Amino acid sequence: MRNGLLIAVVFFLAPGLAVFAGEDSGVMEKLAALEGDWVLLDEDGRETDVVGSSFRLTAGGSALVETMFPGSPDGHEMVNMYHADGDRVLMTHYCAAGNQPRLVVNATDDENRLELRFESITNLASPESKYMSQADYVFHGDDRLTTRWRSMTDGKLTEETTTMELKRRK
Repeated sequence: MRNGLLIAVVFFLAPGLAVFAGEDSGVMEKLAALEGDWVLLDEDGRETDVVGSSFRLTAGGSALVETMFPGSPDGHEMVNMYHADGDRVLMTHYCAAGNQPRLVVNATDDENRLELRFESITNLASPESKYMSQADYVFHGDDRLTTRWRSMTDGKLTEETTTMELKRRK
């Protein structure tokens, strides 16, 4: 019975573990290491009580779910889903605006930085509508993360950057 249970566990977990074996393994592993709750830092770099993002692995470890502003009373909670797609990693951003941009997550020459760049979008109200089009993630060790987000409006990249300074909640 015990061997049967072990075989079943390996059978269900093996596909997810295989995600980390491809060319994208560095990107997916870096993202998977974010698992946990991350609080926002204020402008002076001090921790707040506000969870800016919560990350958890799902689907046998083959996907990472990020919930931004979990439980936000103003309905601003959003979800990002990260997963491997062959030799690349994709992120779909389920926006509070009701659209779903898909971004490709790329490693950079800087091992502490990931670039997310627009690939496609669903449910865009009109070509002029605003949507998230790129982000940069900068890792400051294992417990600090800076994310910078930029959007498109009327087909043009906006100058405005939304920056979140995050620290892992211990």
